[in-house]
Amino acid sequence: MRGAKRAAGEISPKTKLVVATLDLLRRGGLSGAGINQVIDASQAPKGSVYHYFPGGKRQLVIEALREAERTVGENFANVFHGTARVAGKVRTLFTKTAAALEANEFAKGCPIAAVTLDLDRESQALRDVCREGFGRWVEVIAQGLDDVPHDERRSVAQLILATLEGGLILARARGGQAPLLESGNSLATVLEARFLSRRRARRA
Repeated sequence: MRGAKRAAGEISPKTKLVVATLDLLRRGGLSGAGINQVIDASQAPKGSVYHYFPGGKRQLVIEALREAERTVGENFANVFHGTARVAGKVRTLFTKTAAALEANEFAKGCPIAAVTLDLDRESQALRDVCREGFGRWVEVIAQGLDDVPHDERRSVAQLILATLEGGLILARARGGQAPLLESGNSLATVLEARFLSRRRARRA
């Protein structure tokens, strides 16, 4: 009935469309998330796409990217807003990401990165969403870099995110965790040496 509460655990058609779109973007970027593919993956009626997203594919993709920004941002916050030092947080992030990538058989990457690589000159609206998503993630990571000088936190957070995105691509290409684990360990070692030496110098 219209207006009746949904049963516990029931997913709305709109949410199904967003979730399906996000999954397809992670697998194949913009080209892999056509309307028909979304309908097949979500098992939603075709008319429901334009009911919930009158702007069509672009609006649906924007909604999916914003959902990715939120959920991935929460994952970053869970890692970086703990009490460990920056090196430990970096190793945890890369280890968890590598395990998740292996769990999906190296088939799914970062949806915002995948869309960014597909952008052209006519895609300003999507470019804005991708820029905002990456910017928000950098901000979330930076907020958790307590042992990094305040004026360097954003640049270090950006380095962490850039290394993670590159490691994801290399790991998917190889079909193995090694590029992510090696990149994360190398970055953690560099950051640990850099900021540990500064702390020691200040104490001297």
